[in-house]
Amino acid sequence: MSDIIKKCTDYRSKPNVKTFPELPTVTTWLRFIIGGVYGFSLGLRNETKGLIGSLFGLNVITFLPMFWFNAWLDANVESYKKLNFIGVINAFAFMMLIWITLFTLEHGDDEASLTKVITKAMKSTVTGESGDLSGADTAGSAGGNDEF
Repeated sequence: MSDIIKKCTDYRSKPNVKTFPELPTVTTWLRFIIGGVYGFSLGLRNETKGLIGSLFGLNVITFLPMFWFNAWLDANVESYKKLNFIGVINAFAFMMLIWITLFTLEHGDDEASLTKVITKAMKSTVTGESGDLSGADTAGSAGGNDEF
């Protein structure tokens, strides 16, 4: 274990597939750690800007480890298979899982009200009763009449 840590922190060690075969595994775990930390950050900050948060997370997960093994280690990337993007999708999914879980836990009241509306809509569809979901009368709208 200490040998791998030494290889990870050696400045300009120029590793290749023969001298540091664990680099893809270490890179994948590094991406998982970054994704987990950023997912917790988004969830705890109650972030609601989904596109911005997810794109920034994807960039951090992808390019921070690339900077590490290209600039710090000066790795021979060509000797590894798919080192640049290994583990990106898994770490991104992990980040999203943590973010969505924490966000959902923080918004239990909103989830309960959404469940109530969906349940009411399903009951009115099954029983054929007009549930006042939007304030409009929807009793004859499902009759198959295509007239406007």
